[in-house]
Amino acid sequence: MKGKRLRKNLQSHICSQFNKKGFTLVEAIVSIALIAILSIVVYSLFFSMARISKYSEEQVKRYTIIRVIKENVAHSVRTGANIHGTAKKADANKLENLPVTDLSDQEYPEYTFDLEYLGKAENNTDLYKVTLKYGNVTSNSFEFQFEVYKP
Repeated sequence: MKGKRLRKNLQSHICSQFNKKGFTLVEAIVSIALIAILSIVVYSLFFSMARISKYSEEQVKRYTIIRVIKENVAHSVRTGANIHGTAKKADANKLENLPVTDLSDQEYPEYTFDLEYLGKAENNTDLYKVTLKYGNVTSNSFEFQFEVYKP
């Protein structure tokens, strides 16, 4: 008898803990609004990270090509050889629309560069200006200068 009463009290206590009605309309609207806000935040974060990643890849490729150009021009100046991938030497005043090819003969056909000799720098090095062009278009150009030490 005592066990039945205890079981009945326990069942009524457990049942009273749960809401038998379900969600109210306000609770449903609040949960939908929270899910919408969170999904917008995740969506914008994902696409901004994708944009940053693409920009970073472009920067890495640009710096790789700049390094290749510097190596080719420095090698040409120091040895008197042609700039790798071209039939021209770096001793001219201005060269235009040169292809970009690294020492392992990998070509970068979407890029060309103009090379301009600016003269001697203070420490007896040759100063060059390079205009890197994407797609042979001057509006997408990137300019940089560098010095070549000639032993």
